[in-house]
Amino acid sequence: MASSMYRMRQETIEQLGPEPTTPAERLAHTLAAHADTDGSWLVVEATNNIYGEGVRTGITLDDLRALHAQITTTEQ
Repeated sequence: MASSMYRMRQETIEQLGPEPTTPAERLAHTLAAHADTDGSWLVVEATNNIYGEGVRTGITLDDLRALHAQITTTEQ
């Protein structure tokens, strides 16, 4: 069992790269970890039912993807 956990850990590190240390690296790391996740997934919830029954506000995975694209474009 331990060897399979080690193998899974190594595969994940190979896929995601080294541990991120800056906010930009952590954002890229998070997006890589959730590359196949639906973009409408609410990553950070700001409010729930404040603007109406069932209305949630916050930041979605697609919002993070758009911000990452802006950051990487600006850095180049």
